[in-house]
Amino acid sequence: MANPIIELDPVTHITAGAIGQPGQRVFYIQAEKGLDRLTLLCEKEQVFALADAIDEMVQNLEQEFGLARHEDLSFSELEMELKEPLDPLFRVGAMGLGYDANRDRILLVAQEALGEDEERDPREVRCFATRAQMQVLSQYSRDVAGRGRSPEQVAFQAEAYFRRNGHGD
Repeated sequence: MANPIIELDPVTHITAGAIGQPGQRVFYIQAEKGLDRLTLLCEKEQVFALADAIDEMVQNLEQEFGLARHEDLSFSELEMELKEPLDPLFRVGAMGLGYDANRDRILLVAQEALGEDEERDPREVRCFATRAQMQVLSQYSRDVAGRGRSPEQVAFQAEAYFRRNGHGD
């Protein structure tokens, strides 16, 4: 059976966000087309990787096709926040980007993560967005993912874990 595909073409809004306290946050990607909204559950590392991939694609499009990068893109924190209800369609296993040169749209493809024992085709979401929308997504994603624990907190927690490891309390 073919992969079930959900397509938002074009998106009217796309964002990433996190819910929870640093160190225990849950990350999401959310896209809308008109009144249709979908939310995907993902990992912090995937949010950073998506931002990096978008930046690389925009740079490649600039070099290969002479498409100027949108400078001074601004966004409202309020506009970029996740919208309730957060009922994820699935957990993201893999993501990729493509480019539709005929329409000057960047394609985000997210595929469902399946357990080893699941014998079905993963669901797939395809979101077509403008370069400007994707650049804003990159900037905001990097900002949201970077709001976690400070390097000092990470080092302190790692040291505390190391000290307790194998020594009881």
